[in-house]
Amino acid sequence: MKSLPIACNANRLRELIEQLADENPVTRKSARDELVRLDGHEATRALVAELIDPQAHVRWEAAKALAAIADPIAAHGLTHALDDDNRDVRWVAAEGLIVLGKTGLMTLLSGLTKRAQSTAFCQSAHHVLREMSSLGYADVVAPVLGALAGPEPGVGAPPAAYCALVVLKQRANR
Repeated sequence: MKSLPIACNANRLRELIEQLADENPVTRKSARDELVRLDGHEATRALVAELIDPQAHVRWEAAKALAAIADPIAAHGLTHALDDDNRDVRWVAAEGLIVLGKTGLMTLLSGLTKRAQSTAFCQSAHHVLREMSSLGYADVVAPVLGALAGPEPGVGAPPAAYCALVVLKQRANR
């Protein structure tokens, strides 16, 4: 269950973001927890910016907070993080997209049309799609999962992802 949101000024937001880089994991978790409770999109935007920090633990903390916040604004940043050089960051970013539901799925599919040449991105996308399959999107994601499991995912996944996007958009227009 989510806590009630709290208001935060810009200075406090900046302090909390800086604490994500602290050496002490307890300090980082405390900052992340407070960031999750913040009210407004400012925290989400600040956390998205941290998804490209040079330190993997900062990127992980940012992705973890974004997954808990579940603000659709984070979808593109989380999708970009599916290609992170750190496996744990990719996993947490994937979990964040799953929490976003249809918005996360559509953003992921759009990303897959452009980034299927990346093995890391495809592996992360597979995780998201497998989970989305169990959340009611099985018929839409099955061809994409098949393409990712095929001999050349970089070739087969982009058109399959595009077709899945078309199906989702058609359903939205009904």
